[in-house]
Amino acid sequence: MNKLLSLLIVCVVSWQALAQDERYFRQLFSGELNKKGKSDARKYSWSVHTPYYSLDLNRDGKEEQIVFVKKDNEDWIEILDSEKNKIFGHIFENKGYDSELFRIELKTLNAITDVLLLYYYEGVSKYIDFQGTARIYAITIDNRDLKTLSLFKGSSFFDEVKTFKGHYHKRNYEVYLEDLNRDETKELIIKHRNASTVFIYKGQGKWQTFNQNQK
Repeated sequence: MNKLLSLLIVCVVSWQALAQDERYFRQLFSGELNKKGKSDARKYSWSVHTPYYSLDLNRDGKEEQIVFVKKDNEDWIEILDSEKNKIFGHIFENKGYDSELFRIELKTLNAITDVLLLYYYEGVSKYIDFQGTARIYAITIDNRDLKTLSLFKGSSFFDEVKTFKGHYHKRNYEVYLEDLNRDETKELIIKHRNASTVFIYKGQGKWQTFNQNQK
C-alpha cells in the first residue's frame, strides 16, 4: 500500500512538473513571456527631447538620427537608424540641474574607425559650494558597422567652482585628436596648460588612458 501511495505521489508531481514545463514552452514560443517582460519596463512620468540631428555614422549614404532625451531626472542619448529604429541608448551621469548635451562632432580615428564626440554639461551643484562640470564621451564605430557602436566615458574638459570660503576658478580644457605615436590612429587628448590626459583607442570599443605632464 505504501509503495502504491508513493508511486501515485511521484506520478502526480511528475505530471504537475510536465504541465508547468508545457505551459512555459507554450508561453515562450507564443511570445507571451516577452510581452510580460516588456510590461516590467520602467515607466517615466515625463519625457522631452531635442530635435533629431541627422548624421551618416557608417558612411553608407543613409543618415542616422541622434537625439538627446530627458526622462524624469535622467539624461539619455539615443541613436536611430535610417528606418527610425532605435539602435543605441545610453544614460549620462548628471551632477545637478541644467545638464545638457550641447555639442556633437563626428571625427575619424583611423581608416576603419570613426568616433562621435559628445560634449556633455553635467549640471550645476549648489549644495554648499557652487560647481559646474562638463565631460567628454566618445562613441566609436568600427568597420562602418553600426552594430559595433560603443560608448566610452572620458574626463572633464570644463570645471567651474566657487567655494563657500570665496575661492573661484573656471578652467576650460582643449579637446582634440592627434596621432601622437604615429601608428595611424589618432588619440583623444584633453589638455589644460601643461597637463594632458590622453586616451588611446585599442579597438573594439576599448580605450587606454594615461596622464602626461610637460615641464
